[in-house]
Amino acid sequence: MKNIFLLFLSTMIMNCSKKQNDLVDYNPIESKSNYKGFNAVKHDASITNLYGTWNTNELLLSNQTKEYFLFPQSTDDYNYGDHIRLNPDQTFSSFYTAECGNDCFTSSKGKYKIIDRNYICFYLEKITQSGDCSGNTESDIDLGLYYYYKKDTIYNLLKSNGNLEQDKKSVYYRDLISAKRVEIEKFYKGHGSLNRFMFDWKRTNNTYETAVVAFCMAQKKIKNYELLYYDKGNRYSTVAIGLVKVNGKFCYVICDTWGDPIVCLYNDAEVQKINEFVDKVETDKSLEVRSFKPKKMSGRTPFDKETIMVSKKGNEIYKVIYENYPKDTEHIGVFTLTVYYRNSLPVYIDFQNEFIGSDTRSSSKTGLYILDWENNKVAVKIIKGDGNYVSIEWIKMKIDEIMNEIK
Repeated sequence: MKNIFLLFLSTMIMNCSKKQNDLVDYNPIESKSNYKGFNAVKHDASITNLYGTWNTNELLLSNQTKEYFLFPQSTDDYNYGDHIRLNPDQTFSSFYTAECGNDCFTSSKGKYKIIDRNYICFYLEKITQSGDCSGNTESDIDLGLYYYYKKDTIYNLLKSNGNLEQDKKSVYYRDLISAKRVEIEKFYKGHGSLNRFMFDWKRTNNTYETAVVAFCMAQKKIKNYELLYYDKGNRYSTVAIGLVKVNGKFCYVICDTWGDPIVCLYNDAEVQKINEFVDKVETDKSLEVRSFKPKKMSGRTPFDKETIMVSKKGNEIYKVIYENYPKDTEHIGVFTLTVYYRNSLPVYIDFQNEFIGSDTRSSSKTGLYILDWENNKVAVKIIKGDGNYVSIEWIKMKIDEIMNEIK
């Protein structure tokens, strides 16, 4: 009886372990493939728009690469980096070039088939290395199927299972992540410590994409979610972003693998509310606008030119722009401070320093999302350049001076 019980317990443990492994390895993005292999499809020779040599983000070396970009080659002589050449005879070569010969030069060769105006597939036959590295590898690897589409002058190739409807959704999801990545970098880089509320990082030992997202959802006690797309960025990126649907809304899981992996659920809810308010102010045609030159402000010189522009409705102020620039046309340093008000308190501020010299022109712009004005709690966003040094106390002093002028 004891042996029967132990056998039953062992079976239960194995089944539970298998279910856990299945959960970790299951990728909702990867559905059953309609692609039956390189030899099972035919090439359409009438489609020639992909022929030629392109600059690219990656060499054709692995069946794990999710995305390629084909950029038109530059008209000058400086086309260094990674390239893909698609020949009319259905052969391809991908190769690396550099200005200097002291480098590792990797190239690959193989076959491709343009199936139709949506899909292309590749078969890798050989990898060669020379220069600071060496070695030849006979590969014989089916690199898989890619959905291709053109955006502006660039062709995007996205790893596919052959489901056209899903591929179009994946493009939409990837574009959402790309736009969000730009925004996240503006909040994350340089001011990560000030923006802690947006990045509630947790350390994790997971690196596989579904496991990373599952860990993050568990930390937030979210049970029902759908992973729509996971983007690791380019080969130099250490930040991966997963697009997740929770209760019908899009959310973003961020994993930073620089050093020990950390993961968080990106929290930009307050920022988005402020953005909506700012957009509403910008499009409000009923606001009365007046501008004037200040008279009382401190720190002025005879060479300063200052203006204040106020947008209001009745006695309620919604927007104030302060601009300060010297009369010296040879070396002009222009400072602009824009403040949006809600219920008489600043809710969003951006300030810009622009230097216009005789030979150079540069500017930096930083945005402050006000979460708690009294306690100096803000979210900092680098809008342009490297941003500006953030001194909340100085900004408060400047705003008080501007408001005294308005009164």
